[in-house]
Amino acid sequence: MITFIKTIHTAIWLVMTTSIVYIGYSVFRMRFDTLFFVSLFLIVAETLVIVVNSWKCPLTTIARHYTEEDAPNLDIYLPRTVAKYNKEIFSFILLMILLEYIYKSVM
Repeated sequence: MITFIKTIHTAIWLVMTTSIVYIGYSVFRMRFDTLFFVSLFLIVAETLVIVVNSWKCPLTTIARHYTEEDAPNLDIYLPRTVAKYNKEIFSFILLMILLEYIYKSVM
């Protein structure tokens, strides 16, 4: 079961990472199409899920029932450091994208 959870969680992570990259690409070009809004919706939805679950992914809670492991990457196929600082890394990237959007909108 833990392998299944890790696989699903990693697939979701890939979709969310791709969404963030596409949002950044759209802001860089200042062109906002349907895929931009789908990506934005996915990121907002994921953020709400994490906030509602006390800043934890619900899959992490589920995975803890199937393993004694306590590593940051117990529920995802990512290096420990990336898994541990995932929220911080992507929050910073999204902040940079937002600042770029504000800068381009003002100029």
